[in-house]
Amino acid sequence: MAITEHRVLPLRLEAAPLPVPLEGVFVYRTDRPYEVAVEFRGAGVRIARWVFSRELLIDGQTCATGEGDIQVWPRWSGTEPRVLLALSNGERGCVVSARAKDLRGLCRRMTELVPRGQEHRHYDLDAELSALLTF
Repeated sequence: MAITEHRVLPLRLEAAPLPVPLEGVFVYRTDRPYEVAVEFRGAGVRIARWVFSRELLIDGQTCATGEGDIQVWPRWSGTEPRVLLALSNGERGCVVSARAKDLRGLCRRMTELVPRGQEHRHYDLDAELSALLTF
């Protein structure tokens, strides 16, 4: 049986001259152990939804990671440590940040549910590929 972890975290759109508050609805499912989905909301309105590797979120807490569309890195300056996520669709992009302690809690829970290196026990990639390639 699949378990779903659902967290709503306060985020900031890092825009000049002042950051804009957002909400991030993070969803992690044990039957999709390689990914995490986040829906961005501002003023109660859904702005965007992204799905990306949970490893980016986990590794991005301690070092810069990712290439292309999604990059994640920690920022220790200022009054509270934050983790930044740069998102781009090729035409437009933005940078959002979350409190490091909030993401640390989410990542801890994800790895409790599915430890790193054990994703294959929850998701049969070969069966999924076979289903896609069957005509």
